[in-house]
Amino acid sequence: MSDEPLIEAKGLTKAYRIWDRPSSRLTVPLIEATSRLLPKALGRRSLAGSAAAKYRDFYALREVGFSVRRGEATGIIGRNGSGKSTLLQLIAGTLMPTSGMVSVTGRVSALLELGSGFNPDFSGRENVFLNGAIYGFTHGEMVERMDEIAAFADIGDFLEQPVRTYSSGMMMRLAFAVAVNVQPDVLIIDEALAVGDVFFSQKCFQRIREIVHRGATLIFVSHDMGAVQSLCDRALLLNQGSLLFDGAPEDCVSRYFNLHKPAARSGKAVAGVHAPVDPAARAGVLQADILPAAKSRHGDRALEVLAAAVLDGHGAATWDFEMMHRASVRMLLRANAEIRMPSVGVQVHDRMGQLVFAAGTSQLRFPLPALAKGQEILLEFRIALNLQPGAYTLSLDAAEFDEENPNVGVFFDRVGGLGPLNVANHGGITLPFYGIAQLPMDISYL
Repeated sequence: MSDEPLIEAKGLTKAYRIWDRPSSRLTVPLIEATSRLLPKALGRRSLAGSAAAKYRDFYALREVGFSVRRGEATGIIGRNGSGKSTLLQLIAGTLMPTSGMVSVTGRVSALLELGSGFNPDFSGRENVFLNGAIYGFTHGEMVERMDEIAAFADIGDFLEQPVRTYSSGMMMRLAFAVAVNVQPDVLIIDEALAVGDVFFSQKCFQRIREIVHRGATLIFVSHDMGAVQSLCDRALLLNQGSLLFDGAPEDCVSRYFNLHKPAARSGKAVAGVHAPVDPAARAGVLQADILPAAKSRHGDRALEVLAAAVLDGHGAATWDFEMMHRASVRMLLRANAEIRMPSVGVQVHDRMGQLVFAAGTSQLRFPLPALAKGQEILLEFRIALNLQPGAYTLSLDAAEFDEENPNVGVFFDRVGGLGPLNVANHGGITLPFYGIAQLPMDISYL
């Protein structure tokens, strides 16, 4: 990867005027023009104030700055209305900033909206040549690419039909086929793959990886957090137009979920009934604590992971395991505030940072009692390492479960990059499966 920045944004701001009534679109420019003709400053201020009362500025983006290097795959995440699409349009050049600047070097290929750049009355083939001309290719150069584009889109005879007759899936197939076959320096994708079938999506992700491997820069916006973590080696988090975080995808994703705060509930947390922490077990976890070696950590620690240990089947602290054996992860937690619905989990990532497995107390239907301030609990997660031999890392999460939305909560403490946890096949046994993980399966005669 080159250190050369292909995309650079500084103080990038985009504001829209929200008018109090439709007629203000006409009267405000007239008032502002009149105020500039007046000789007295007082009159100008009066008219300017009168004009300003008829609108307000909405900031879709505010003072955003970052740079993206050649060959870097960058994800952009955030809730609806956070400014993601506006940022992509500014990078693609289809919008102009209110203030600040964004510079892009090289050819940009963008999939921003389905059908954008297509003439609905032209056939698919004619639109391919139209888009090629927009990207700066001659008719002959697009003829050379036509067979590959048609094969990738795989829409059959519909290539000769008007685009207005296409389904959203067919539109996306053709748009993506064009976008990835024009040798882009910067490839921008905004949720377009969400409408495709699984087989075409897999083909698209494979092509995206090939393009990035060849040195192109990827800007990928999606609400699919798994896709962001799989495709990208960096992620930006936007919230209400501001850049909140720029860093590792897994940290960015956890901060994204942390934006949601469970609705405030009346009453104080009442500590539930649970076994008191065994002093010997507590001391053992503190002695074998793995947290000092963590590569990342964030959260306000209202529910804090005090210490954690990884143990084998004999209770010995270790990072080395035999394939198909069981590992125990012990976590000592303390409530530094009243926590009504605590939730604790473990994540396993492979050497490429891809999420292999994640589960916790919520998924395993193991409800934890409410915790009063100062209370401690000690949990043990037992995980069967039905994994291919290799090195893995762990992330530990302490959060609060949201009973109204089981897929969303708030992270209080997230400790990442623990390990490496080494899974080996010292016995030399025939591998019982292929792929990342083992799924339950049996065989029988019929």
